[in-house]
Amino acid sequence: MYSSPILRHGNTVVVFDGPPRLIWSASRPGHYAPCGLWPSPAEAACVLDHLADGGNVLVMLSEENSTVPMYVEEAAAIPAELADRIEVTTDGALAYLHLTALDWLPDHLRQRGLRFLRETVRVLASLPDAFLPPLLLEEPSSEASNLRFARLRTVRTLTEDRILPLSDYLFAPAASGPHTEWETSS
Repeated sequence: MYSSPILRHGNTVVVFDGPPRLIWSASRPGHYAPCGLWPSPAEAACVLDHLADGGNVLVMLSEENSTVPMYVEEAAAIPAELADRIEVTTDGALAYLHLTALDWLPDHLRQRGLRFLRETVRVLASLPDAFLPPLLLEEPSSEASNLRFARLRTVRTLTEDRILPLSDYLFAPAASGPHTEWETSS
């Protein structure tokens, strides 16, 4: 988890969209509850002004619709101003905070980011996990080329459940060919 939904490096602002946008506070030691959602209108205006002034903005995406589970008691303590900005549902035992990707951007930029996000879903589904890079990056756009979208993946251990799709992908055409001796003798 990130301590802030944004990082600044030189002329670049990196925004972590999705669950990192939730701002948490300690209601008592060891107990945290969401108390806000980045950005406020003023914070969004600062990022958009930075972009308009030629500054770089990299938006790290997670999911189009993120869900954050929490206890019902924790959700009951959500401040009204936050409850007005997010959807909260419950199954009785748990509450779920639903966050919408890029809802802080102007619609034309939001749609561009959502197109990229949907394309990454297609890419992630088309290749075995081991072939995928840790960072999927949007190609530069002619519109607002100083705004880029990216999707960070966590690199995972190459376990048996990831080797099988990799093997199927790599050797699918050869699958009907002759078997080696060790394959047939087991």
